Amino acid sequence: MTSERSRQYPPREQNPVESSILGTRIRQRRREIGLTQAELARRIGISPSYLNLIEWNKRRIAGGLLRRTAEAVDLTVEELDDDTGRRLLDRLSEIAQLPELADVGIEEHRTNEFVGRFPGWAQGMAALAQSEREATVRAQIVADRLSNDPFLSETVHRMLTRIAAIRSAAEILSDYPEVPQARRQRFTDIVNEESRTLTGIAEALAAYLDKVEASDRKLTPVDEVEALFAERQNRFAELDAAAAPLASRLSSLHPGGRRDEARALAEAHLQEIVESLCRQPPIETAAARARARRRLMDYATGAVLMPLADFVSRAADLRYDIEALAEAFAAEVESVCLRLTALSPGKETPRFGYFRANAAGTIIEMLGLEGLTVPRYAAACPLWVLYRAQGSPEAVLPQRVLFPSGARFVFVARATGVGPSGFGRPRHYVTDMLVMREADATHTVYGPDPRALVEEVGPSCRLCPRRSCLHRVEDPFAE
Repeated sequence: MTSERSRQYPPREQNPVESSILGTRIRQRRREIGLTQAELARRIGISPSYLNLIEWNKRRIAGGLLRRTAEAVDLTVEELDDDTGRRLLDRLSEIAQLPELADVGIEEHRTNEFVGRFPGWAQGMAALAQSEREATVRAQIVADRLSNDPFLSETVHRMLTRIAAIRSAAEILSDYPEVPQARRQRFTDIVNEESRTLTGIAEALAAYLDKVEASDRKLTPVDEVEALFAERQNRFAELDAAAAPLASRLSSLHPGGRRDEARALAEAHLQEIVESLCRQPPIETAAARARARRRLMDYATGAVLMPLADFVSRAADLRYDIEALAEAFAAEVESVCLRLTALSPGKETPRFGYFRANAAGTIIEMLGLEGLTVPRYAAACPLWVLYRAQGSPEAVLPQRVLFPSGARFVFVARATGVGPSGFGRPRHYVTDMLVMREADATHTVYGPDPRALVEEVGPSCRLCPRRSCLHRVEDPFAE
């Protein structure tokens, strides 16, 4: 027979780190206003012993009990049950899992108490870790750029050529004093001319590096557009709201025809919003505006094809199965993958990243994921399933990966034919790849199979420290 207590109260949480920090916040607030545990329990209508369990995060609290508790401690529900605390808890839990902290002995089971009792210190720790992570990423980008940036390579080569010419002329002037004056003047002119050229090259290089170092400026049109999407977390609410009513005008049942209809509707009705977004601060150059216009129109097309409210519901029901979603909305897999990146991450909603590569291995579109380092000026790791998928066209290939940093992800790739097809025609493919953290993948059909191989991969050869990798083609930039 079920007892009254078991009907009234939820079961004990198994993992306190995953539980809410509400209990700690309630305990701290109760002490701040001078309430005893017994008095607060009386006001909200529960026993002191059960309140004690709540305050130590042994029981969850929600609904009417949460509202009564908030009123009893003179706070609103929003002030008491703030998502900021949970996000901070998640960030600190990630920090505790960093490989470099494995031997420190962090009391992970007390993370929620730390956040609740010392929110300022917790924010500081998270900010410090974020700063360190950003510095590491910047260093990796610089290493990548020094190794592969064609402008730097060409400029350094030109400088070395001019320096060699100056040195040769100077050696002749120094080692052969008997050279006639007319010829000496010729070599002096060479030194003078090459020095001026070298100065111009050096000034151009300095200006270029100044632009690289300017934290508030973007290096290329690609960087400007990526900054816009990163600031919005790949979601544009104004486009979603305006696109939703247009979905009812779609009539084609074929994915290609339906996409063309959605594109035409987006261009006819959403152009003004797109142009407004293209004028926002991260977009500074004409080239970036043209690129942003294309990317935003792709987003708007997806918003017409898959209205956000319907898509959120169906995606959860289908556990984020890209093929099932493509069938449900009569859309292409590429559109589904891009739409998934627009979802706001939540307790059971993963944060998705997206990559698209052509047959040459060039990443032609990217919506990155925090913690996943991707080379900007060189090919990515050849072990990524992104490159393997074109050997099995139209098949969905999942891959569990482990990066040198210790970060674990699940990649899901599918190669799709593009361009005209027919007998005697060559087939061309592009690969779409969805990316999610391994922990997030448990909420999807691609949840990691414990029997599946975990493949050790890296960002690229120059940024990867795995010296023993059989597929390495370049040495790491730095040991």
